[in-house]
Amino acid sequence: MAHRFLAVWSQWRPSSPPYFLPEDEPYLSALHEGAHSCHASWTSYIRSFDFARGTRRTNTALHLGLLPQPYFGDPATARVVVLALNPGVGPHDYFGEYEVPAFRRALLRSRLRSGRRQGFLFLDPRFSWHGGFGYWHGRLRGVIERLADHWQVPIHKAHSRFARLFATIELLPYHSASFEMPVRILHQLPSVRLARSFVKDVLLRRAAAGRCLVVISRSAGLWGLPSRRNVLLYRGPDARAAFLTPGSRGGRRILTFLRKQPAIASQPHMRSTRSRR
Repeated sequence: MAHRFLAVWSQWRPSSPPYFLPEDEPYLSALHEGAHSCHASWTSYIRSFDFARGTRRTNTALHLGLLPQPYFGDPATARVVVLALNPGVGPHDYFGEYEVPAFRRALLRSRLRSGRRQGFLFLDPRFSWHGGFGYWHGRLRGVIERLADHWQVPIHKAHSRFARLFATIELLPYHSASFEMPVRILHQLPSVRLARSFVKDVLLRRAAAGRCLVVISRSAGLWGLPSRRNVLLYRGPDARAAFLTPGSRGGRRILTFLRKQPAIASQPHMRSTRSRR
């Protein structure tokens, strides 16, 4: 049986903006005026002050006109899971969700529990125009290249394989250009509590058993997790940059962990993310 974190989000269906988990509404309503932003179309967004401000650090509003992103990939089966803070926001998000139907369908399908392993959306070449692909592919490209050599497969096959071994979980599933939320409210949000519960109930046990590596790249203190076997916490400058290149702490650990997995190295390459979406 799926953990409640996965079950709740797989059953969640958007109707119209604002988009949020219903249980979160009382806590989101308690935030100060201006803490939310809700655009229900690409046109509305580009005509707004939010578009003019772009990704400036002063723009801390939660963009509830965008679909929540609690996780990508399959965190229940992934070999590497990165814990982050919350999804960012940019014009590519509004354009993708409101003007590219295939991208919006892929976002919604990424949470469905179909019994099949879900590939990591932002390593899917179909969406290489999106900022999410630029962010994750840019951080992981070097690791994937090293793994292609280790697995002795072409780079596109290593890319496809890694996409099915990798997942991310956001502490807060709502988009913002810069994060600013009172900790007392953050920790009361049911969506946040579900994410933390899944990590403690499922991921830490899998990590302790050597079945996955957990990398906490952002705000380790907010996740409230200790450093232990197969759990890597980024702190200080590491957490600000969140590098996953082969020379970074996280990148080196990912390479070491996956290279020690004989089942991965010997299995036939997985079908491409393009063919399974």
